[in-house]
Amino acid sequence: MIKKVLVIGLLVLGLFLRLYKIDNPVADWHSFRQADTASVSRNFIEKGVNLLVPTYHDNSNIQSGVDNPHGYRMVEFPLYNLLHYSVYQLHPAWGVDMAGRLTSVFLSLISIYLVFLIGEKLSGFFVGWLAALFMTVLPFSIYYSRVILPEPLMIVSILASYWFLIKMSETQDLKKRLYLLFGSLLFAVAILVKPFAIFFALPHAAIVFRSWAKGEINTLDVIFFSILGFYPFIWWRKHILSYPQGVPASDWLLNSTGIRFRPAWFRWLFGERLGKLILGVYGTGFLTLGLIAKPKNEGISYWLWGIGILLYFSVVAGGNVQHDYYQAIIIPFICFFLAKGTALMLSLSQTTYSRFLTILMTVIIFISMISLSWYDVKGWYQVNNWPIVEAGMAVDRLAPPDAKVIAPYNGDTAFLYQTHRPGWPIGYDIEDKMLKGATYYVSVSYDDEARNLEKKYTLVEKNDRFIIIKLSK
Repeated sequence: MIKKVLVIGLLVLGLFLRLYKIDNPVADWHSFRQADTASVSRNFIEKGVNLLVPTYHDNSNIQSGVDNPHGYRMVEFPLYNLLHYSVYQLHPAWGVDMAGRLTSVFLSLISIYLVFLIGEKLSGFFVGWLAALFMTVLPFSIYYSRVILPEPLMIVSILASYWFLIKMSETQDLKKRLYLLFGSLLFAVAILVKPFAIFFALPHAAIVFRSWAKGEINTLDVIFFSILGFYPFIWWRKHILSYPQGVPASDWLLNSTGIRFRPAWFRWLFGERLGKLILGVYGTGFLTLGLIAKPKNEGISYWLWGIGILLYFSVVAGGNVQHDYYQAIIIPFICFFLAKGTALMLSLSQTTYSRFLTILMTVIIFISMISLSWYDVKGWYQVNNWPIVEAGMAVDRLAPPDAKVIAPYNGDTAFLYQTHRPGWPIGYDIEDKMLKGATYYVSVSYDDEARNLEKKYTLVEKNDRFIIIKLSK
């Protein structure tokens, strides 16, 4: 009973923490990526669900290098957007943005529970509960558990896939193949949503091949798992090639700047991101102890995840260095190491160390890591440019539904998203964009471009926050 209360308590705490500023507009940290994701969901709501040809609001050539007049968005398979759409349909009064944030919150709570189940199965109740605790309260984890991004769905899918494979390895009856089927389907979902999930599938492979070596499953089962897990992703990648204007350039994700294994790579990933943002400096002690702790029932599962993290950092060097949201998918696996390290530190009180001081220092380190991490993460919740939200609402009020808008924001689509209209997130070549259908121009910067357009075309609204111009004489 006490164990159930402790686990339920974590889930309640996790929900409470993730509701902080849940009503924020999509104009906080990494709003450009959130806006692109939310826009696909909004088009599902307004134009109907089309999983094979998702669209969004950006008609420019910034992301793919080719003009995108239909707004194709061919990145991850839009399962996250389907869930977002479904949550919105349950309670439209939440609005598109809050429905998206709540979708991620619900997925993250399931992930916390799966982290507990996996940790308990591999290392006992205490380590499982500690791992879930870290995932519940780490400020970095909290923030990326309530953003409108596909990462929360990838995380829950890869964890659930692994959990079903654990169940498969323990079962001796006909349920074995049923669990294998569930594991395969969920793994397929994970890499459809984010192909980077493949880096965290080493423990999956270990379970499957161990069961095969023991004769618990046969070669056809292994082939089945592989085909079912990978074929949907291969099919999707082939499908999106038919829409090149909707496929963003991705070469930069790997090593376009040559940063891999250079001093800056180590500094940004292991110093700034892992050491400072995620672990709040002090948590590196728990992580170190978790890495050196002797494996027990879990065998080498945790170490395989550790290898997966290093491979992910190394292969996807450009993406990981440029954007911190790329590290969101490592959080569950870091939490397992933190739990192992914390358990090891507390066990020192059973030897020659003071029990009181050991527990006291563990608590102090825990509070310090959360506090320092929160000091750096709290600014991510701020909307630093409210005028783009106000200007977007004004455009939505004043422009017809079929208008196409130019909303210059250095190529960032967050401003354009606020207008509730398709168009371009950058200025320049205004006449060319007019030929392509642009009918309104909105800016929160009264610069030379805005002044010149004000003289040539029809001023709709102007104040000290923004200017809206109708691109007609």
